Amino acid sequence: MIDILYIVLPIYLAIALGFTLVKTKAFSDSDMRIIGRFVINVAFPALIFQAMATRPLSEVLNADYMLPYALSGLAVMAISYVTFGALGWETKIRAAGVMGSSCPNNGFVGYAFFLLAMPHLAPVILALNLVVENLLIVPLCMMLMRSAETERGGGLRRIGLIFLSVLKTPLIIALLTGTLVNFLNIPVPGPAKQFISILAAAASALGLVVIGAALASLPPGTSFLRAGQVVSAKILLSPAIAFAITYGLTAAGVIALSPNLYAAVILSAAMPTFGIFVVFTQRLKLEGFASLVLFGSTLGAFVTLSALLTWLT
Repeated sequence: MIDILYIVLPIYLAIALGFTLVKTKAFSDSDMRIIGRFVINVAFPALIFQAMATRPLSEVLNADYMLPYALSGLAVMAISYVTFGALGWETKIRAAGVMGSSCPNNGFVGYAFFLLAMPHLAPVILALNLVVENLLIVPLCMMLMRSAETERGGGLRRIGLIFLSVLKTPLIIALLTGTLVNFLNIPVPGPAKQFISILAAAASALGLVVIGAALASLPPGTSFLRAGQVVSAKILLSPAIAFAITYGLTAAGVIALSPNLYAAVILSAAMPTFGIFVVFTQRLKLEGFASLVLFGSTLGAFVTLSALLTWLT
């Protein structure tokens, strides 16, 4: 158990540091937003490029990993959508609930977690997760949110625009560029490689501090019961579904994963709701609801991730 705390506790101490820096006014909200933009637009893209360009393609485009992870994400989306509808949730909060249930924070929290738990695999796991999340799960949730905003279907043009906007993000550009460099076997010069490594090294610590700052700045919410249901779906249902699908596919001989990657699928699904969830809900005027989901899932994941890591390792 002490070993598990050594992995999980530093992550939450870094989050607590970001929270404290904002609450004590050592840094302002605008300061942290600038740091957050640096992390998401510079440090993480550098990390992703480094992982994709320097690892064997069979390792960073591992279908045996991506299949159960993608299927579990889609299953959680479907179950959440049906369940929240059966509970009588309005269209907008239902769409937000689906996104909060199925979009994990594998960028900030997940990468830092695996950097401590499985350091040699952390960049690969991050790249695999981001491929599935940014090309499948997040775009589908965005389409659902946009449809809820207009109270009508997305349409092919809307779907195309959403995917195009995703492809233009620095993370996806870095992912695709790194894959191309790897596929064409283009050598990366030594100074460029060192420069990218320096930028990538900033991703983990700064990302966690930014999450803490975001939690300190969130507006109050009122939908406590509904937020609690979304939190339960994110940190309890998601890993349970991921385990069931991964176990089933492995038992059927469809996939073959190493013990570490098998555990990584389940742990990745168990990560708290991603940090920009509040941004996505602003157009629906559900920031308070989103703030409770983000806060609750981030705190609750301390317990669930510790328990899952103890069980899986």
